[in-house]
Amino acid sequence: MGQEGDVGQWLDRQAVMDLINRYADSVTRGDYEHTATLFAPDAVWEEKGGERFDTADDFVDYLVQGSASLELLIQTPHSSVIEFIGPDRATATTTTREMARGVAGGASALGDAGMEMAFDRYGIYYDELTKFGHDWKFTRRTFVPFFTTTGLVGDVSESRPLLPPG
Repeated sequence: MGQEGDVGQWLDRQAVMDLINRYADSVTRGDYEHTATLFAPDAVWEEKGGERFDTADDFVDYLVQGSASLELLIQTPHSSVIEFIGPDRATATTTTREMARGVAGGASALGDAGMEMAFDRYGIYYDELTKFGHDWKFTRRTFVPFFTTTGLVGDVSESRPLLPPG
């Protein structure tokens, strides 16, 4: 592959990393309007042993409802590995840490609506991505949790959604 191809793939790799980071950032801040822009309209999101959504809108509605009464929700991506399987298609795996505390707004793999919850868990996102024009978007995200601990001790100093200062 020539330099032009190498540079193009490097730029695409950076764009996919940015997409993964933007997802975690928007979920942590509760900016679900931005979260919605990161998915293809017919994207599938699912959690092994949990929920499955066949459209981006259904998944974002679930996020809004499910996290509305959480006092804390933090997602942090780690160690993404990206593989290009075509000029406009890629896969990625990302180890993710998710911490949440509050009252569940909807049913999930972790409990029923109205249930007090406090957990810290790790999992891996298995992603399928497609490039639409200049923008990479998730077409499928599968979350596979592998370690969960319950009970979070600490004080929440700001309420969600977290907005920029000013």
